[in-house]
Amino acid sequence: MTPVRQLTPSVTEADVERVVRRDYPATVAGEILDLIATVSVREKPRVVLACLKIANGELDRLRGNLANASGYYRELLSEAEYPLATKRWSRLASLPEDEVRAIYEKDWRQYSEWLTRV
Repeated sequence: MTPVRQLTPSVTEADVERVVRRDYPATVAGEILDLIATVSVREKPRVVLACLKIANGELDRLRGNLANASGYYRELLSEAEYPLATKRWSRLASLPEDEVRAIYEKDWRQYSEWLTRV
């Protein structure tokens, strides 16, 4: 039996800019993009998008997430991309494969819908 794998989004700086402009007023978009430019973390577009998703339009929360991104990027990615799987992490190995697959698919669908929302 092949283990069920979580999908990983392939995102770009263009996605980051689009989401910033979608989720925040034009009056603060430039400030946010300047703040993002100072973040130094591996897989930067993916981690920044996680920060944006978790912040849900709240500027102060976004600032905090970005400030902590280099030290907590795994937690940010997990919360943003795999919220259901993260909540059930300790029990995933004991769940039936079809249930694990359904959890991963639901996580993927919610992230994809958020990312592509207009």
